[in-house]
Amino acid sequence: MTKMKIATSNLKEEALLMKIPIITDEGLFFLIETIKKHQVKTILEIGSAIGYSAIMMAAHVEKIVTVEREEELANIARENIKEINLASKVTVINADALNLEITETFDLIFIDAAKAQYEKFFIKFKNNLTKDGIIICDNLNFHNLDYQKASKSTQNLLKKLANFKKILKANNEFETTYT
Repeated sequence: MTKMKIATSNLKEEALLMKIPIITDEGLFFLIETIKKHQVKTILEIGSAIGYSAIMMAAHVEKIVTVEREEELANIARENIKEINLASKVTVINADALNLEITETFDLIFIDAAKAQYEKFFIKFKNNLTKDGIIICDNLNFHNLDYQKASKSTQNLLKKLANFKKILKANNEFETTYT
C-alpha cells in the first residue's frame, strides 16, 4: 500500500472516530468519476472538514481551494494535507464561505457544508464557475431520511433541501441531474 493510501485510510477512520461527517464512498466515487470525465483541473470546495475529500480529489486535479468555517477543522485539514505532501496543490481557507469573496474561477465547485445553506452557497459561488463548469452538491437527499421520523429541526432542514431541489430544477442556467 502506498503512503497516500495508508494516510487516507487512517483519515477516514479518524473522521469516523471523531464523528466528523465526510463524503460517502459512493459520493466520492461519483465525484472522482465526474472529475475524470470532464477533465476538471481546478476545484473550489465549500466545507473541508478534516480535508478528506480534498485529499482524495487532489490526485486528479491541478489545484483545489477548500473553505472550512471551523478553525479547529481547518487546522486539522491543513495538517493532513501537509502530511501527505499536497500543500502545493490544496489551499485551505478558514472562513465562513458566505462571507468570503473569491474572484477566481473553477472547473468544479463541490458544496459539502451546512446543508441548510446550500441554496446560499450555490447562488454566491455559481459565478465562480468556468464556462461549462460543474457544481456538485453532496447528499441532497440527506441519507434518504424519513421526514415523518425526523426531529423538528431535521424536518426543517429536509424542507430547505426539498425547496433547493425545486429551485435547481427550475433554474434555466444549469442542467440539473440527481444521482
